[in-house]
Amino acid sequence: MFKFLLIIPLLSYLVILAFLISYVAVRRTKLSALPLSLFLALPICLFFISWLLSIKTPDRDDIKGHYVIARSKWPGKNADWQHKTYTLEITDSHAFVRDARTKKVWKYKTEWSDIYDHHWGFADYTKRHHIIGNGPTLYRGRFGHHYVFQSPLYGNVFFEKK
Repeated sequence: MFKFLLIIPLLSYLVILAFLISYVAVRRTKLSALPLSLFLALPICLFFISWLLSIKTPDRDDIKGHYVIARSKWPGKNADWQHKTYTLEITDSHAFVRDARTKKVWKYKTEWSDIYDHHWGFADYTKRHHIIGNGPTLYRGRFGHHYVFQSPLYGNVFFEKK
């Protein structure tokens, strides 16, 4: 949400700039300036608004990497503790869960979808660490993505890419 708020002044600036450019261009042709300027500025504004509201689909390279617990999704002492304790790493063939307290690493084989490049899941149905007990749920936005896993001990656990 915060990233979206940073875009609002930029969008306002672009709308005003598009209006001014079209106004000056129309004034030079000696036509009725205001209606034509609005007509020319409207498609530019709609383009930027649709771009801001569209959802980005990450590819496999966007997904692979190190993830940490997102403190901003559920702030508090527990989120801070979980952020310091657990990390998730996704590679081409495995997912690794690291516990900073015990220095233990759990390794799970993963499979990628042949149809959608951004879909992956666990290859086997063995018992996994409780923090990633179920399959991953990907939530996408314009400026990134995050994963949510359901833990029986912590509830929803939000992982965002470092």
